[in-house]
Amino acid sequence: MTSAVMPDTLAVTGEATGEATGEATRDDGWSMAALMRTAAIVLAVLVLFSGAGAWGWNVGRLPVPPLATMVVVFACAAVAVLLDISRLGSGVMWGWAIANAVVAMTGFLWSSGSEDALQEVRTRVLSSMQLVAYVVVLADPRVRRAARVAIIVSTFGAIGLNLWELTHPMTFSISLGRSAGFYVNPNIAGAALIAGMLLALPAVPAKLRELYMLAVGVGVFTTLSRGAILCWAIVTVSLLLSRAIRGKRLIVLTAAGLALALSVAGALLASGQLGYIGGGAERFVRQRLSIGNSEGLNADVSASSRSHLAMHALEMFGERPFAGHGTGATVIWNEPESTHNIYARQLAEYGLFGAWLAPLLLVLGLRAVMSSEHQDGDAGDEPIRRAVGFAFMLFVALWGLFSHNVLDDPFVLIGLALIAAVPSRGIARAPDNALRAVAPTVSSLSLPCS
Repeated sequence: MTSAVMPDTLAVTGEATGEATGEATRDDGWSMAALMRTAAIVLAVLVLFSGAGAWGWNVGRLPVPPLATMVVVFACAAVAVLLDISRLGSGVMWGWAIANAVVAMTGFLWSSGSEDALQEVRTRVLSSMQLVAYVVVLADPRVRRAARVAIIVSTFGAIGLNLWELTHPMTFSISLGRSAGFYVNPNIAGAALIAGMLLALPAVPAKLRELYMLAVGVGVFTTLSRGAILCWAIVTVSLLLSRAIRGKRLIVLTAAGLALALSVAGALLASGQLGYIGGGAERFVRQRLSIGNSEGLNADVSASSRSHLAMHALEMFGERPFAGHGTGATVIWNEPESTHNIYARQLAEYGLFGAWLAPLLLVLGLRAVMSSEHQDGDAGDEPIRRAVGFAFMLFVALWGLFSHNVLDDPFVLIGLALIAAVPSRGIARAPDNALRAVAPTVSSLSLPCS
């Protein structure tokens, strides 16, 4: 009697098991969805994360703007979702990105309504779209591994350009004596290098992690960005305290690196390759590193102007604390530049209506880092991923004190998506789980033979 139903029952059970283990089956081979995701993130890292796309377009070396790359990434993410809807990524990051776009558009209603304000809305909405796209494409653990490898390539490229620019000043950089590479702005270059160091660290062999961090530290130092140097030092201490890296090895490598750097610098100075370091350039370098007498320190216009900008933004917040002055208010104000501080900018432009966006993002990122199942199969073990995740969120929080564009930079957006990556649970798995639960019951039933 049972045999009459067993073939069908086994078929149902087999289908249920096959569908329920579909995640593992898909992981065995590269599906079209996985290939689309990988192509999207590798393109985003090599063109957007690296700064090469913006630099190439601005100097006429690339025929298409960075926006074209973003469109390709969006298209790949959309196709990947259509092919594999079970991998949508972090829902909380989706929610934050939507909220960020809605607040920017709503804030425009009581802004100046100028073209500059409208451009700010476009930029912030586009950043939200990028974050969603990166969350989607990085929902596959294999793609995350590919992303980390691409970030290693991008980071070493940036370090190489910074070192090369020491003997070819202002090839890329807008500041004499400060390297920047494709990022053009030395401050952004330093921040991107730190992001690259942290995000790629789990993919670096354990024996080489300290050497990798030291190489990044050299690249950051060539930018002479005090904010970036401070952030590098703080996240390095964070990784040391979490035992993600070995302190003794880092100290030994640092001592050896300093000796090598001094030898190379001496040889370059003797050969005249660093002849531009003199006069005004030398005073500028000493000022950037706070080396010299009190007059030199008082002459630091950069630090004093940033303090002035932040205070001006807080004064604007005091004038309209609930709704702020509207999107783009710190772009069109009577100052030469914006706030250099994401927290002050959001207070001035959004007031309490939207000032929670940056702190909430930090909380969501830390929540993902601390979650026991926030990663599923990335390179490296869980302790290093957690240590790196915490250090990256610490970096984002600190860099927000030095930059008002921290939530628009591709290397931050990609990093947030990578840190917040979660295993997919939703739509495709629910029917499978239900089928697996029902299958044993079905197999125990018997139908009368006709």
